[in-house]
Amino acid sequence: MENPVGSPRLREIVKPGETACVNIGDMTRLWARYSVMVPLILDELNRGGIPDENIIIVSATGSHRGQTAQEHATLVGEDVMRRVQVFDHNCHADDLVDYGKTSRGTPVRINSRVAATDRVILTSGIVHHFLAGYGGGKKAIMPGVSSFEGIMANHKLSLNPAGPGVNPDVYAGKLEGNPLSDDMIEAARKVGADFIVNSIVNEEKKVALAVAGDVVAAHAHGGALVDEYFGVKISELADLVIASCGGYPKDINFYQTYKTSHNMVRAMKKGGVGILLTESCEGMGNDNFYNICDNFDNNPKREDELRCNYEIASFMGYTQLLWAQENRLIVVSSLPDEQIRNMNMTPAKTLDEALALAREWLGDEYKAYLMPSGSTTFPILTT
Repeated sequence: MENPVGSPRLREIVKPGETACVNIGDMTRLWARYSVMVPLILDELNRGGIPDENIIIVSATGSHRGQTAQEHATLVGEDVMRRVQVFDHNCHADDLVDYGKTSRGTPVRINSRVAATDRVILTSGIVHHFLAGYGGGKKAIMPGVSSFEGIMANHKLSLNPAGPGVNPDVYAGKLEGNPLSDDMIEAARKVGADFIVNSIVNEEKKVALAVAGDVVAAHAHGGALVDEYFGVKISELADLVIASCGGYPKDINFYQTYKTSHNMVRAMKKGGVGILLTESCEGMGNDNFYNICDNFDNNPKREDELRCNYEIASFMGYTQLLWAQENRLIVVSSLPDEQIRNMNMTPAKTLDEALALAREWLGDEYKAYLMPSGSTTFPILTT
């Protein structure tokens, strides 16, 4: 915060007597360590002339559920709860404030408490994100404090506008030219986000790095740090990739395993073999994730459903199925064999069984990669 990117210091942006809103994530983003960031932000706002009584915190829940006071305290800490009020966003609220539409037609209707303040500060953590390129940054506005209709319109940009399948410009690690990310930035600019503070959290769940400053420039700088921290450069794609989520709770269910699948296929030749190790002790984890595969008998019908009733878990299930149709994926888990087969993958009870199948399909000569922490390891092809 003392060395912001593309921006003056926060204390130099704000003016005495103004009001401010600090956007935080919800419990699904607890790992970003808001309890570390928010007290520093409040102190910086105080130094700029904005007292605690002129500051609020809004939890950018997006389309997620509301939270309890205890969850708010868990997110920001008891000391912060004594200093300022904390509110949840409700994407279905009647009093959302209309900022018009983005150039792509996404309606921008924003939480009224956020809209009513003079200054808006965004906080989150930066990770690779399969739709927005990277988490953090502008996502604290869209989808964070946006309407349900706006969130779905934005996320629907993940579908190919020119034909079937997914948008080829929407994927993890891509910011420039990613229409979904660009749309989010446009929404954040409309609202007038003044400053971001984003963390980069390591495997020990501690803040390893951080960026602050302009909503676009600082976030892009943070994305480059995430590439350096979590990226692994590879010179060629492999015939076989063996990937583990990295243990519980990263493999608590198959819905969470999606992050590992996403990274695994980035390292694999089309038509290759992937072995996915996920206990998934709580099953599939999301009905929509599974039903988009099980309830429709072909991809055109699945895509029609997504274009009419877009839902992010359904999109994730659909893309998981596409990867399984393009490659041969073997799943070592406690999931019922029938569920795995219904998603076009092959079940195996042990890694040895999976390896025997892979060798049968690949023969004696093949290149393989091992990804023991597949949910956070991001392959970057250098050629």
